[in-house]
Amino acid sequence: MVDLTKFTSTKKADFEQLARDRKKDFDALQRQKRWTASVYIGPYIVEAWLKSKICERLNFETLPAVFKTHDLIVLAMYAGLMKSIKATPGVFENLAVINTFHRDSTWRYKVADQSHQTDSNKMRDWLFHSQHGVMTWLER
Repeated sequence: MVDLTKFTSTKKADFEQLARDRKKDFDALQRQKRWTASVYIGPYIVEAWLKSKICERLNFETLPAVFKTHDLIVLAMYAGLMKSIKATPGVFENLAVINTFHRDSTWRYKVADQSHQTDSNKMRDWLFHSQHGVMTWLER
């Protein structure tokens, strides 16, 4: 059974900084044409941001340990964002696609390959498109 009184050591502000750091990593990897690594790192931007939103929603300085998951849909649900994210055309669909990539553990072990440029460019769009990017929507 999960102990609901346990907390991670990561603070809300740390998750916010982590999201900013992973964004910089994503950008740097794309500039260096490290397409495979950028696809792997991109979803962590969303994960960190959603974990900060859960802390905010629950008014906790640190994340309750029960929320140690990498499932972005679950995190969005616990952050209280599902109704509004589903009401925004394209954003929920992009979150679902990003989540599929994030849950695919094979990206951890993929050898760098130029063919992943397409996935990397799509990931940028899913994350940062001006109207339906997940991070664009989350940062409003």
